[in-house]
Amino acid sequence: MRFLSFVNLYGAWFFLALIPLVILYFLKLRRPRVDVPSLVLWASVLNDQRVNSPFQRFRRNLLLLLQALLLCLLVLALMQPFVPSTAEVAEYTPLLIDCSASMGAIEEATGKSRLEIVREQVREQIENLRGGQKLALFTFAATGRRLTEFTDDRRELLRALERVQPTDLPAQLDDVLRMAAAYTGSFPIERVTVLTDGNLPDRVDFELPFSLDVKRVDSGDANLGITELSARRSGAEEWEVFVRVSGSADELRGAELQIFENGQQTHTEQLEVGREESERLMIPVRATGPVLLEARLVPAGFDSLETDNVCWLSLPATRALRVWVAAGLPGWARAISVLPNVEVELSTGGEPAGSEYDMVVTDGDAAGASVAGDNGAPVVLHVGVIPEDVRGLVGLEESASVVVDWDRTAPLLRHVQLADVQIGEQPTYAAGVGVKELEERGYEVLVDGSAGPLVLQKREGLRTGWWLTFHTDRSTLPFRVGFPILAANAVESSMKQSALSEVSAAPTGVLPGILLEADREYTVKAPGGELIAGRTTATGMLTGIPAAEVGRYDVLEGGDTVAVVGTGLLSLSESSLVAVEELKFAEAKVSTGAADRLEADRPYWWLLALVAFGLMLFEWWYFQRARGSVE
Repeated sequence: MRFLSFVNLYGAWFFLALIPLVILYFLKLRRPRVDVPSLVLWASVLNDQRVNSPFQRFRRNLLLLLQALLLCLLVLALMQPFVPSTAEVAEYTPLLIDCSASMGAIEEATGKSRLEIVREQVREQIENLRGGQKLALFTFAATGRRLTEFTDDRRELLRALERVQPTDLPAQLDDVLRMAAAYTGSFPIERVTVLTDGNLPDRVDFELPFSLDVKRVDSGDANLGITELSARRSGAEEWEVFVRVSGSADELRGAELQIFENGQQTHTEQLEVGREESERLMIPVRATGPVLLEARLVPAGFDSLETDNVCWLSLPATRALRVWVAAGLPGWARAISVLPNVEVELSTGGEPAGSEYDMVVTDGDAAGASVAGDNGAPVVLHVGVIPEDVRGLVGLEESASVVVDWDRTAPLLRHVQLADVQIGEQPTYAAGVGVKELEERGYEVLVDGSAGPLVLQKREGLRTGWWLTFHTDRSTLPFRVGFPILAANAVESSMKQSALSEVSAAPTGVLPGILLEADREYTVKAPGGELIAGRTTATGMLTGIPAAEVGRYDVLEGGDTVAVVGTGLLSLSESSLVAVEELKFAEAKVSTGAADRLEADRPYWWLLALVAFGLMLFEWWYFQRARGSVE
């Protein structure tokens, strides 16, 4: 049972003000001397004398009672009475506020978003701080952010709360929990409160050093959103664009999907979408040069979340894949040249004809090393080469070898049968060396031989390198069906790496790498007008540009636009507005429960002050009315 408590008990001393109030009423009235025409008025004079006697003055004196009651109400309001909440009050309480995209979902009836409801609850908590209680505010979406240190300064907390806005990013809880855990070494934190809509990943990679209290808010109506946008090349100048539209409501809702190419509307589709009935459309697009596609969704009725109704996709100029093959590998050149949309240059030992290549196939000769190193091709296939940094770990012996096992899920080896391949040389591990030592240097073993690795893979940023540690001409591989399939897989991976066969829209978070001129300064203009500086690497890649907003990002060199990239929310979980029932940690589970408000103390001082003000108005009206009637 909760009893009435007071924030300022010292305010009770002001009840002593009743004493001078009563003393004033004990004083006799001094009336002016007036001549009267009759002694009948002496009766009232005698009664007035009796009233001025001690304790008789209280008889039927409404003014005294009203003023005493008014003074009591004001003193009680000064003491700030409140009914304490049922929640445990900790001295140090971190509040983690979810600012992911789904927190911007709006309820049609009230016009309030989920985040606005949470902010109202936090504001109430701040305004009702008492004693030594201190709060620290954190926000989180894809990453965490600390807004304030632990403080009881209401103004500082309220100013920080006003800066909390929804983002265009999905929610991740891990990062902000680690930030809160970092404070446990300096403050006695026993409980952390998370204010969210429950639209979170159900698995959290974190060990809880404190109790976690999840306060969930449910609001927002039905929503439709674009959750996938990608394209696949279908011809020399043709693309097939795939769009997926999903909904959060059980019933079907209508919408119109509009496709814009470089700002011009080219396609319109009518859709009906529900929670279990998402729409996936294929739209043909013909593009002779770079095209910026914009997919725009126009719901037929009210839509709870607007940020997932638009998405951009950049289609590169269609061209053939440029492949350079070393002179000593004519078999690879023949296998690759028969594939569509591929231009193969077989080295003649002189200078390469082109300046840029998408894929390089080399056997370790000087020309191949020069092309692979200087050109910075996204994909390099080394045949009969052991990487320089592992030559102390793997050697080559003149003895037969066979394939023991291979990774059938690797893109290079899909549908490739290697069980019957015979190899005339044998890569061999050095004494005491195994797969672990290669992995420590960044290599992945794709094919295991009888004594060592036969195929290695290494990824460095946006570049991929494959090493066949044996020479294919010294094996039966070129005579097997798996050889042209292996070559086709290498070409397909190169086309994906070069964005010539498949491209996908970029989700918010970080922009994908953009290939530009090497070692140059560029400026990226965000949708909100913010300018972000960046510099390309030695291979010409511009990476690490933050993209927190849905929209178009222009890459500028000086005042000229050299590239355009667009982003979208593209998150099925955020667009669905669905809350998880529990969060699974390493050693515990935390229930998100039903929608629950952040409990705060209920103050009543304002009610007492309002009653006192009303009582003062009544007193003024009553006695002014009585004076008017006498006059």
